[in-house]
Amino acid sequence: MGSSPDNDALTPRQEEIIERTLELVCEGGLGGLTTRKIAERVGFTEAALFRHYPSKQALLLGLMDRLEDMLVGPIRLIAADSQDGAAARLERIIRHHTRVVREHDSLPIMLLAEASSSGDPVLVDRMRSIFHSHMSLMEDVVREGQGRGEIISSISANAVAMFLVGAPAALAIRHRLLPDSRAEDHFEEMLIPFLRRSIETGKGSST
Repeated sequence: MGSSPDNDALTPRQEEIIERTLELVCEGGLGGLTTRKIAERVGFTEAALFRHYPSKQALLLGLMDRLEDMLVGPIRLIAADSQDGAAARLERIIRHHTRVVREHDSLPIMLLAEASSSGDPVLVDRMRSIFHSHMSLMEDVVREGQGRGEIISSISANAVAMFLVGAPAALAIRHRLLPDSRAEDHFEEMLIPFLRRSIETGKGSST
């Protein structure tokens, strides 16, 4: 988990700091995020803030831990839900990813951009780990569906997962640059079902 505090051991103050940091990121993005602004939002001095998170890197790692909780944790549960067929689970995963994007103002793509532009190998490795977990879970569901004849097998599981991850990622970019709630509603109502149909063979479960 890098150098951020362990998610399971966060103190109430650390939880509050991460929540207030999320608020600031959603309001103004990561570009203008400073420890001074975070301290002011929490009601701390910067010196007091650093006692809980010793650097901005530690704060960003804390945000990435929270992103993993919000994004990958539920995806893991969906992927393991044998009550649904593979295509239905993949649709639920896309809907969850979309919900995280919309409710948290494209946080996944913002953290990815911040890690990439910073050149900080610790941040890059943390985002790589989150992305790998997301992709691996989706690939496992795709392979299961392919094995049952439910998902097209002429394309690799990795390529199908990339296709499905890419749509919410594109939505995240639009959400930051060209926000349009009607277009985003249309994505959820019409395009997500289209994505599902595009990978189904029509031979498997219709759950």
